[in-house]
Amino acid sequence: MMAVTKAPDLWAAGVPIVPFVNWFTEVENEDPALREYDLATMGDPIKDKARYQERSPIYFVDQIKAPLLLLAGGNDPRCPHTEAEQVASAIKKRKGVVELKIYENEGHGFAKVENQIDAYTRVAEFLKKYTPPAKCGCNLD
Repeated sequence: MMAVTKAPDLWAAGVPIVPFVNWFTEVENEDPALREYDLATMGDPIKDKARYQERSPIYFVDQIKAPLLLLAGGNDPRCPHTEAEQVASAIKKRKGVVELKIYENEGHGFAKVENQIDAYTRVAEFLKKYTPPAKCGCNLD
């Protein structure tokens, strides 16, 4: 997420899988054990507000130019699906191109084979649609 916000001209498309986007909501909504770790490494959200903001892609969503396919797990203890929903909502408000798929029966990543197949089929189709192959100018006759 940070790459498509901080270097928007480099990307034709992006596929954030179980994306992390907002430190403030992350520590508020994640698993309590993970929260303790994040607070220990990031500091207090109030005292260290500037750090939280500068490291949260949601604050730079207005820079995104590339279409995004967001894939999230409905039971993700690390990056709750609400993180991906924040990005999708912000991009839609700006009339950008975004697709969101939440796998309700998954956590942080996709363990079920049927979800893996679905997710990576979606990724392939999305990338084919938004990143067509470059024309080489070669004569392949």
